[in-house]
Amino acid sequence: MENNFNRDWWLSFIEKNLSFSQTQVYKNVFTKDLVSTLNEGVREMLRSRINRLDINSGFRLYINDKELSDSEIRKVIKNNKLGETEDIEAYCSRVFGEKFGIITNYGEKHSEILAEHILRTVQPLFDIIGIPPWGLELTTFIGNYGWTPLGIHTDNRGENVLHYHLGPGNKKMYVWDEEVYEKEGKGVSNNKNVEPLLPHAKEFEFGTGDLYYMPWNKHHIGYSGEFSVGVTLWFNNPTRYDFSKLMIETIQNLFLKNDQSIIESQIDYVTNENTFLDFINTLNVDRETLDAPLEDFLKHTYNEYKKCLISNGGWQNIPLSHHKKIESTKEYFPDLETKRVRTNNLYKINTEQTGDRLVIYVRGTRLSFKYFDELQEIIDMLNGGESIAVIDMINRFDRLPKDVVLYFLKVLINNKGAKIEEVKLTEAVLC
Repeated sequence: MENNFNRDWWLSFIEKNLSFSQTQVYKNVFTKDLVSTLNEGVREMLRSRINRLDINSGFRLYINDKELSDSEIRKVIKNNKLGETEDIEAYCSRVFGEKFGIITNYGEKHSEILAEHILRTVQPLFDIIGIPPWGLELTTFIGNYGWTPLGIHTDNRGENVLHYHLGPGNKKMYVWDEEVYEKEGKGVSNNKNVEPLLPHAKEFEFGTGDLYYMPWNKHHIGYSGEFSVGVTLWFNNPTRYDFSKLMIETIQNLFLKNDQSIIESQIDYVTNENTFLDFINTLNVDRETLDAPLEDFLKHTYNEYKKCLISNGGWQNIPLSHHKKIESTKEYFPDLETKRVRTNNLYKINTEQTGDRLVIYVRGTRLSFKYFDELQEIIDMLNGGESIAVIDMINRFDRLPKDVVLYFLKVLINNKGAKIEEVKLTEAVLC
């Protein structure tokens, strides 16, 4: 359990915010140890982003109230990597100057520390309210940028937010109820003319170790006059339309082969069905599923999506893999057979046997292997949560070639489903 976040605390949390409908500040919720751990997670995320120049999506940098373009950001950070032990504030001051702000999305993808420790805090809440259909996502706010550069705005429909404030500086949030802002602010989105509207706002101030909750439908803006770091957890409860779009995207992500064959021009275009066959054959779906009613296929897609989400602890974005792809002919994770491995008990690896295939759901990724009882037994051993010597697995499952066992483990390690103990792996590469 991470500090105070047990079932009783979450029940009082829900009672105080009137079932997620009211903005609230919860004082001194987490300890200095958790603050330190989450700060280390933010640093891990920034190193992943900055040192790999991964700023194309969900990375915004503001210097002296100006938002930099991707090319401008690259020029600033290309030769200014974040050191392994360098303090976040010291780095930002050194590289960005006196006034700056960084807003990053997808923190769970870039930091295992953030993903694990934030997830541990909210697991008891899942037992009370369930998991949001679209999962969870992390955003970080870093800097001393004054007013939030986005202006007065509302968040995406249905996306309630929890802000874990790491300090050291305090942050203020100004919130307007919808009817008040419609009257006084004319409903203007991303409104940067803030001061005249402050008398009509409710002010919430919070500091290091405090938790701030706000429902999605509140017009708001933050103010960070002194350097501070905040990690925000989004509960993504989408509209029906948005969730349906996600299901269509899931079909593409799970079942569409990347077939780059050229489709030739057609005679008798209207009646020629060759392109339809090309389309069907590009789907990685068995004949039984194709012959079943459409609703059955959509239900299959829906179930596969949920299995992937659950295998990732509810996080919307999968973690970065260590390598782009594991090939059996190349060396990855040297001397693995001399090491020990274990799984994280937050992320159970789930499996299903489908014909002669073993389908594995690991950290949000769906993998398929030729079925062997031994592979299922390896998963069962790993899910026990104990540290296991790789050589013991090789000897125990000697009906399989050693290279098969090692390749199987390397794929799981690469997808963050298992980790090598007491070994610092190379920094993740962009998938």
